[in-house]
Amino acid sequence: MLIAGAGQLGSRYLQGLARCSNRLRVYVVDPSPESRRMATKRWQEVGVGASHHVVSYHDDLEEVATDLDLAIVATTASIRPTVVEGITSHAGVGRWILEKVLARSEGDLNRIVDAISEPASAWVNTWARMTPWYRQIRSQVDDSSVRFGITGGSWGLACNAIHVLDLMAWWTGEDLVGVDAAGLDPEWLPSRRPGNLEVSGVLAAAYSGGSYGRLSATRPLALNEPAGGSEPDVLWIESPSLRWDIDQPFNELGGCASASDGREVHGRIEYQTERTAPLTDSLLNTGLCDLTDLTTSVSQHRILLRGLLERWREVDGGDADRVPIT
Repeated sequence: MLIAGAGQLGSRYLQGLARCSNRLRVYVVDPSPESRRMATKRWQEVGVGASHHVVSYHDDLEEVATDLDLAIVATTASIRPTVVEGITSHAGVGRWILEKVLARSEGDLNRIVDAISEPASAWVNTWARMTPWYRQIRSQVDDSSVRFGITGGSWGLACNAIHVLDLMAWWTGEDLVGVDAAGLDPEWLPSRRPGNLEVSGVLAAAYSGGSYGRLSATRPLALNEPAGGSEPDVLWIESPSLRWDIDQPFNELGGCASASDGREVHGRIEYQTERTAPLTDSLLNTGLCDLTDLTTSVSQHRILLRGLLERWREVDGGDADRVPIT
């Protein structure tokens, strides 16, 4: 199998593979020596006892096998289409896991879809629908059509909105049909990832069955604080019969979901190192997983990128064809 992109997230995927029950031959590819060193160090922290796995590190695809059971693409959005195309030109791939944001433009989304000949073999890591905490809450819901909102913090609205948009599509069983970015603030800010921007304000979303919601993020408190450096405070979901307030909805340390009828569900978001092994084993053993399939995610990304791009053009004053997010 292959991990393309060995930076912060790719190296966490690698760490998670130590717990896989399947015996793995892992190729880690990243042109950056610093990223490869980080991945090596993180594997050494956890992989000593996983002697049945074999891991190697490479600066390009030349030394990677041409038949891969699984490819994980954990690069930035700006290069993801090119990386996916490079992988498919080099190797046959059985299954794919792609990181979000998938791409910066609709044209780049098309490149990814065209490169992956079997969309049913690919999934996108919008993890909410496979998170045990959210699955437990969702199992207690009878209504489908809802109003929802997420508020508080400079939580990376542009790059993380897709998590919430997909969560609500899964929660309601509806398709995302519209995103209105008119409520976003006019000044876009440098994000934690150099060369990318973030934004504060309000993003509105509409769904095919009548559900709708507002995603809100505040500006960083300090002028030198990059956007996307904190977490949202509350995700609320309200149906005709029930309201849920989910405290700390993105927190790996834990939060609480409180229902208007007095029920509480405590839980947390799993670290990527915890999600990777069961996800990989499921794909290798069954060919399936609970992540969002590529076709569904591409449809959601198209709608999100259209809304963001329209707002970005107003801010940038030009005819940009892509949004500078990752």
